[in-house]
Amino acid sequence: MNCKIKVVESISQYNKEMNEKIAKGTLNKPEKGIIMTPQTFSKVFSPERIKLLQRIYKNNIKNIYQLAKELDKPYEVVFRNIKYLEGIGLINITEKDNKKIPRVTCKLSIDMFTREKIEA
Repeated sequence: MNCKIKVVESISQYNKEMNEKIAKGTLNKPEKGIIMTPQTFSKVFSPERIKLLQRIYKNNIKNIYQLAKELDKPYEVVFRNIKYLEGIGLINITEKDNKKIPRVTCKLSIDMFTREKIEA
């Protein structure tokens, strides 16, 4: 599954333009994904969280403890970041044999070069 992230200059302007398209009936199909400003994007996708996502996606992670050890980070820090990413739907945690196993839920597609006006 793919997760689309769109970075826009203004959420309110984006919403206004989307509502105008809906009112005119020119919205061909609804957009699915996460919309955020550059400021929010930089907070959500810190270098540490990007590394974490990459490691979880690429490797067969057995549990969060092993992941923290591989990253040479305290368990609490890694767990907190995983819970944050789980909260926005990018990671899910399954339990097996009393171990918490993080998995990336989707491949990310990031659109940072959207025009201010939404195309009809």
